[in-house]
Amino acid sequence: MKVAVIGGGIAGAELIRVAAPCPLEFTLIEPKKQIEMQALYPEYLGGVARLQDLAAPLKPFCERVGAHHIQERALRLEGSTVVCERSEVDFDYAVIATGAAQNYFGIRGVENTFSINTLEETKRARRFVEDNYPERIMIMGSGLTGVEAASILAESLDASIYVIEARERVLPQFSAQTSELVERALSKRGVNILTSTQVAEVKKDCIMFTDDTCLDCDMAIWTAGVKPSQFIQDLDLPKKNGWLLVDPYLNLKSNLFAIGDCAWVEIDGRLATKTGLEAERQAKYLARHLSHLIKGRALERYSVRASTDSQVALISLGSDCAVGVVGKTCIGVPTRLIYSLKSWIDKSFIKRFK
Repeated sequence: MKVAVIGGGIAGAELIRVAAPCPLEFTLIEPKKQIEMQALYPEYLGGVARLQDLAAPLKPFCERVGAHHIQERALRLEGSTVVCERSEVDFDYAVIATGAAQNYFGIRGVENTFSINTLEETKRARRFVEDNYPERIMIMGSGLTGVEAASILAESLDASIYVIEARERVLPQFSAQTSELVERALSKRGVNILTSTQVAEVKKDCIMFTDDTCLDCDMAIWTAGVKPSQFIQDLDLPKKNGWLLVDPYLNLKSNLFAIGDCAWVEIDGRLATKTGLEAERQAKYLARHLSHLIKGRALERYSVRASTDSQVALISLGSDCAVGVVGKTCIGVPTRLIYSLKSWIDKSFIKRFK
């Protein structure tokens, strides 16, 4: 039975790793040469993590588990075929795991910003830091990536770091207790926090706000939100808010599944977060699910672990410091132990593919 996996990020690669060895014939369609750990991008930006901690080559991994890697971009689906840039891949089942793209919300001047949503963009940002020693850095967006980048840069650079958030507090998707604790930690490191502040335009040397004020800056980093990739936008499949809408079995329709950031996973009133934790759990679930399909066993519903109303996360705040979040509870001590746990989890994931 042929399974095409479109996307070699955490969800797609982990699905193949967990399912192997099995009677399924996997083809991974991914234009990149490697799987990357996005959670470590802020640490690489700050000079803490090494490149070898962030990525593992896909070709030897696929060879080891008996999968085939098509290093091309998927363009569209035609029946039971994935049409790629140079190839066509037939399948019995297809799993879409293409992640998400950076969302700039139509802000003018985004070409003047750096992103840490991909490894190539993060490397470009790191080179700029090393070559130019920016003195004023503006980070737009205070989600997990934004606050972690601010913490690490404040610790590693002699620079003024600003976090700009359109909503009323940092980490607005988390509980007020978590936001308060993280804001205190950022302030201790000298990070300037501007909440309820909306960006109108990014210029080469300053940020313009909607109230007609501005701030000079040497470097602007955009971390404010994601959207479905163009591949997902072009698919004529069930969607919600632009994301692929799956049922409690992560099924789109008939022989199509979707997992990870590209999917809208809402089960029993709980909406899954777009995090590595959920991507990994969905991959493991679907590996079992496909095995049950082959053997004709009864199917079990997926259970969301980290939902938007009950977050689960480890947040790095620099200085070997991190906090843990489980639902409404924010665990701030012991900070070094939590940081070590987060570092071990992030780095051990990549080691699985080496």
